[in-house]
Amino acid sequence: MTYPTLDRPQVRSRFVGCTIPCLLLFLACGDSPSPRPPLVEGERLGTAGAHEHGIARLGLAVDGARVTVDLQLPAESVFGFEHAPRSAQERATAAEALDRLRSGGARLLAFPEGTSCALDSAEVQAPEDVEDDHAGEDQHTHEDEGIQHEEVHLLASLTCTREPIGPASLRFADLLPAVVQVDLTVFTATGEAAGRVAPDASFRF
Repeated sequence: MTYPTLDRPQVRSRFVGCTIPCLLLFLACGDSPSPRPPLVEGERLGTAGAHEHGIARLGLAVDGARVTVDLQLPAESVFGFEHAPRSAQERATAAEALDRLRSGGARLLAFPEGTSCALDSAEVQAPEDVEDDHAGEDQHTHEDEGIQHEEVHLLASLTCTREPIGPASLRFADLLPAVVQVDLTVFTATGEAAGRVAPDASFRF
């Protein structure tokens, strides 16, 4: 008994005619949908660099399983005042608030379901007088010179259990309750989205 081989033209024709359409069908079915770009549904962003009380500016950049958090906001929204501390109590209040911010980068967000993210590093830049142990000793000088309209800047790096692509939300209430709106910008491998949103707004990475 002999078996057909692909060397015979008729057999080769039948093989090609059956296999190629089946292969194309398999590839078509196996294609995963293209990743969607991030989505932020909000109002137009405020003016870049403007100092607006109650407004935070938050940038989130996703690179695989890593997320960079870039947050800037008025000092008043962090510890309740923008002048140099005038008492030991104000110095303690400011120091405690800045410590919470340093350790709380991952708590500003509710990540997509099934994803957890941990803080790797955080750096906070604050007005010098705020954390100065001698601030407030010369109250008259500080009242005259002040540190009005100063900002606090948090730059944090997070590592997640997987790439945090999907629905997420802000949750500023616990860490920064004085923030009333957020200028949110999200960067992922598929694009960028931005908008002015509520401090508990939903968005998509």
